[in-house]
Amino acid sequence: MASLYAESDLFKKPRGAPDGASDILSAEGVALSLISRFNEKQLPRASDLEWLVSEEDAPQALLPLPKSLPISPDDYEDCPVTPLRGTQEWAPPRPQIIFTPHPRPRRMQLMAKQNYRCAGCGMRVAPQYASRFRYCDYLGRYFCTGCHTNQLAVIPGRVLQKWDFTRYPVSNFSYRLLEQMFVDPLFRIFELNKNISKRSKNLVLSRKYRLGLHYMKDFVMTCRFAETIQDYLENETPYLLNDPEVYSMLDLVNVRSGQMNNRLKCLVEMCCRHTSECELCLARGFICEVCDDSHIIFPWQLRNVTRCSKCKTCFHTKCWKSRNESCPKCIRLYNRRNS
Repeated sequence: MASLYAESDLFKKPRGAPDGASDILSAEGVALSLISRFNEKQLPRASDLEWLVSEEDAPQALLPLPKSLPISPDDYEDCPVTPLRGTQEWAPPRPQIIFTPHPRPRRMQLMAKQNYRCAGCGMRVAPQYASRFRYCDYLGRYFCTGCHTNQLAVIPGRVLQKWDFTRYPVSNFSYRLLEQMFVDPLFRIFELNKNISKRSKNLVLSRKYRLGLHYMKDFVMTCRFAETIQDYLENETPYLLNDPEVYSMLDLVNVRSGQMNNRLKCLVEMCCRHTSECELCLARGFICEVCDDSHIIFPWQLRNVTRCSKCKTCFHTKCWKSRNESCPKCIRLYNRRNS
């Protein structure tokens, strides 16, 4: 204290001290005395300071940021960051539609690709126990016995490519997924496999029936004399009549068993009988403009009739080919617009 204060300062009240402060040696008194000593001095500028070690001799680097930060569980719900699926070694299966069958599996190679983990729960297994895992024919992965209980299901890829309706063992995840999409119209089978018609005559016949009903419904559903047939058509699934190229797995199973074709055949015969006898439906039919035959033709007569894709007019197939597939009505409308 002797180096900082004169003897007279030890017994007098410091400037700015509050009233009643009698102890000069209190913390407040010492602080006020130190401030009063440096009031007349100025702080040095940064350029005047001389560092012991220059930045060139000891270059500075940014501290590494941590890869993860602990957060409160209460703050996690409002966090905008999307969590990753699984880890770097494993990710849970996701719902997907597989249109092709998997190649024959090689257990050890496939298990090595899976890092010897179950594809369902991520449980790790020693290589010597990999033989206990079970293969899922839909996802093409191996699962533990907890995630794969040997449930059987029809595999869409085998149906679409090989017309194979055998039930194969699948994981619990795949079984639930296949059950959910069993009745959904997801498969344009003739686009996915152009040679599928060679494997099933029933499939070709069902396509013919559905295409015919697709054209017939435009006549029958607007005819006031076809209320009974309209009730039958309304009971059918809408996509069967509106989109004849799409199928669900249930439809394909029914096509194979012949159940769908029997039902569609009855509807086609019922609609054909009505349109051939109803005056309103006959009035909406077509007369071939090429041969001028008085016999009325309809678009669902697929064997003998061709329909123009632009104006939807119907012609005899032989007459259509004789004109090199040029529609006289389209030509007439084109000339009328340009005249």
